[in-house]
Amino acid sequence: MRLATAFAGALIGLGTGMALAQQPVPEIKVLTWPAAKYQHYFETSNYVAEGWRKLGLKVTLDPQPFPNPMLSKWFKEHDFDVVMSVLSGSPQRSEPDFFTNAQFNSRNSAPGDSNVGSFSNAKVDELGARQLTLYDAQERRKVIHELQRVLADEQPETVLAYVVNTFAMNTAKVEIPGYEDTSDGPRSLWNMLRLTSKAGTAVKIGRTIDQGTFNPLAATIVEDFNTLSLVYDKLVELGPDGSPRMWLAEGLEVVDPTTVVVKLRQGHSFNDGKPVTAEDVKFSFDYLKRWDAAYFKKYLEKLASVEVVDAATVRFKLTEPYAPFIINTLGQVLILPKHVWGDIVEKTGIAKPQDFRNMPLVGSGPYTLRYWREGQEISLQRRADHFAKPASDLLIVVFGSAELVGAALKKGDIDVSFQPIVPTVVKEFAAEKNIKLIQARSNGHMSMRYNTARPALASKALRQATAHAIPYEAIIEEVLGGDAGRSATPIVPVNAFWHDASIPLPAYDIDKARAILKAAGYSWGPDGALRFPAK
Repeated sequence: MRLATAFAGALIGLGTGMALAQQPVPEIKVLTWPAAKYQHYFETSNYVAEGWRKLGLKVTLDPQPFPNPMLSKWFKEHDFDVVMSVLSGSPQRSEPDFFTNAQFNSRNSAPGDSNVGSFSNAKVDELGARQLTLYDAQERRKVIHELQRVLADEQPETVLAYVVNTFAMNTAKVEIPGYEDTSDGPRSLWNMLRLTSKAGTAVKIGRTIDQGTFNPLAATIVEDFNTLSLVYDKLVELGPDGSPRMWLAEGLEVVDPTTVVVKLRQGHSFNDGKPVTAEDVKFSFDYLKRWDAAYFKKYLEKLASVEVVDAATVRFKLTEPYAPFIINTLGQVLILPKHVWGDIVEKTGIAKPQDFRNMPLVGSGPYTLRYWREGQEISLQRRADHFAKPASDLLIVVFGSAELVGAALKKGDIDVSFQPIVPTVVKEFAAEKNIKLIQARSNGHMSMRYNTARPALASKALRQATAHAIPYEAIIEEVLGGDAGRSATPIVPVNAFWHDASIPLPAYDIDKARAILKAAGYSWGPDGALRFPAK
C-alpha cells in the first residue's frame, strides 16, 4: 500500500514537473528609455521587441524616466527582465576589464555593482580573474580574446551597435597630418597634438561644454580631464588602438605581481622651468590618495605605497595583482608639481586643496594654459620644448548648443568642431566647400542586457536565439540613420588591440533562432506562444 502510494505520488510529482516545463515562457518586460527624450533608444528597443515576438515571446516595453527611476532599477535594484543598455564610450573605457570581467564576473552581482544581469559562469570568472594578473599586454590580450569568445557563446548581453560620431573641420584653415583613427576622433590627444593651423595661428575649436575646473583634485567629469591632460602629463597614455604607451615614463617593469617600477624621462620640466622628478611622481599619487580626490579614488584603491628609488625611478607596491593598474592608474593620474601643491593648504589657509583655484597653472604637459574666460574661451599655448611637440596653439571656444557650433564652423568663426554634428544635418555639412567630415567610432555600445536570475533568461539557448531575432541592419539604418556599426563583442572594433575580430556577428535569422530553440526542447503552443522544454 505504501509502495503504491509512493509510486502514485512520484507520478503526480513528475506530472507537475512536466506541466510546469511545458508552460509558456512568461512575459518579458524590457526596461527602456522614455520616448519623449530618447526616441532613438526607445525605437531601438521597439524593433528588438518586434523581432522577439516572431519567436512566440510575449514582450512588453517598460519605459522609465531617466535618470531615475530607470538608473535605480537598472544599476541599484537590478529590477528588469531585459534592459536596453547604453554604456557610453570614453578613452578610459578602453581598458579591457571594464566591458568584460567587470560587467560579468559573478562577484560583481550585488545590487549597485556592474554585473546587473546576475550572470554567473565559472569560465568567465576564471578568465576574468586570470587577466587581472597579466601585466604583459600580449599575454593578457590572449585571455581577453578567449573571454570575449565565451561571452559571445553565452550571450549574457547581445550587442546591438556602437555609435559613429561625425565631427567636421575647415580644411582651408587646418589639417591633421597622420590622423589617428580613435574613439574620440579629432578630440583624441594624438590628433590634437597634430592639429595644424595653415596660417600659423591658434587652431579655433568649438565645443558645448565649458571647463568645470582646472583643479585636478576637484574635477569629476571626463570632459574636464580631457583638457587637464593637455596641461599635465601622465606616466602612461592610452594609445590610439587601446594599448598603453609610455609618456612621462620612459619604461616600466613588473618586478612581481604586486610591484611595478617606473623609469622617468630625463630632462623634462614643468612650464615654470622646474624639473619633473621622482619626488613629484610620488607626491602626486600620495597627495591624491590622502585628500580623497573624487575622480582618482577608485584608481588608487589597490595602491599600497609609492617609493622613490632614485631621481629617475619610482616603485609602486599594490595590495594585490591588478593589471588594469597600468592603464587605469598610471594612465590616469596627473603628475603635479610638489613645489606648488606641497604647502598650498597652509600657504593659502584653505580647508582642503580641492578649494584651490589653481591659477596660474603649473604643469608639465604639452600645452600651457594662457587664460580661461569661464563660459567663453580657453587659450592653450603649445610647448615647443615638450617631448610631444604640439603643432599649434589652441583656442577652445564654448557655445551654447551643437547647432551654434555648426553655424560657427560654416561661417569660418572656428576651424574644427569638437561637438559631434547632429545626424540630421550631416549631409548638409558634407555639401559645404572646405568642410571635411570625420567619423569616429565610439568604444561604447548599445546592447540588450539579460537578467539571468529570471527563469526565462537563465536559458543559454533562449539568449542565443534572441540574438538571431534582432534586425540589426534595420536598427542601424532606419533608427540610427546609418551612424552606427556592429560588433559581436562588448569590446568594439575601434578598441583594436583588445577586440577579437574573429568572432562572427550574429545574423538576423528567425529560422535559425527557432531552430536553436527547437533543438533545446522548446515548443510552441496552438496560439504560437513559446513553451519551456518538456524535460
